[in-house]
Amino acid sequence: MAVRHINDRVASLVPEAAELLPANFKLVVDIQDSMAQPSMAVKHAMTWSEEGRHAIIGSYRSAVTAALALAASAAATPVISWGASASSLGDRDTYPTLSRSVVSDAVLAESTIRAISSMGWKQIAIVFVDDAWGRGYAWDAMSSARKNGVEVVIAAGFALGDRSEVAGAVRQVAESGARITVCLAFAADMAVIAAEVDSQGLLSTGHAWIIHRTALKDVVAASDEPDKTLQRLTGWLVGTIDASLGEKGVRFQEVLESEPLNGLNNSVLGGELTEALIKEPCDMFCIAVYDAVWTAAIAMSRMELAED
Repeated sequence: MAVRHINDRVASLVPEAAELLPANFKLVVDIQDSMAQPSMAVKHAMTWSEEGRHAIIGSYRSAVTAALALAASAAATPVISWGASASSLGDRDTYPTLSRSVVSDAVLAESTIRAISSMGWKQIAIVFVDDAWGRGYAWDAMSSARKNGVEVVIAAGFALGDRSEVAGAVRQVAESGARITVCLAFAADMAVIAAEVDSQGLLSTGHAWIIHRTALKDVVAASDEPDKTLQRLTGWLVGTIDASLGEKGVRFQEVLESEPLNGLNNSVLGGELTEALIKEPCDMFCIAVYDAVWTAAIAMSRMELAED
């Protein structure tokens, strides 16, 4: 949708930004799948560098974006991520060409800990996927906890997709005696976590589990036992800063639902979007992607003007 709005100068969402583009500016897009793997992202970055691409948008995962940004910086190619929130990615010396349209985890962790403190909870546990995002968020949360009078009893990490490590991390929480747990995991691991939490009796009276960023509907969709997973997740709290919940999000959803499908399903997407799909509620990343594409377009148009 963002690409069509840029090329057709549709100003329904960002009228001021549309005025910044030269009349003859057009955005040409090549979409590739990193498969959530850093090595694939680096491979695409190297190919795009050889082809003379002017900017890269992505990725969702912080671990992937870190590798992508390093590879792209060798060719001085700008990278704008719409989902990588690890605070470590804000290091300009390491990632000089990286920008983001999503808020840093340092802000998210601070808001989460303050909310926990405001409820009178003084001891927590953290379960996290051991990658750039989960590890970084856990570190930010522990730093914030010290400032806000909250004790982190245990921080237990696990490797992405490793069922035994996931189960082990939850068992560590059970053994720690913590009753409030912040869970930092992707949807693919959440079903296993939910099952283990249930089996350990960690959702009984007096316990609370807070999941960050991952929507519960995505967890259920990724589960082999959706009905059981949904039942197990009953009572979980979801904590995030979500731009899709405000006035901007409502307007974005209205515009998306009014988009012609032939304008969204082009040769790049291959007709993957359906009318039912675009009517599903957007999350914060829908808006972040849209903003990232517009940011790239404006930056590239300015570069073209400077070269002229």
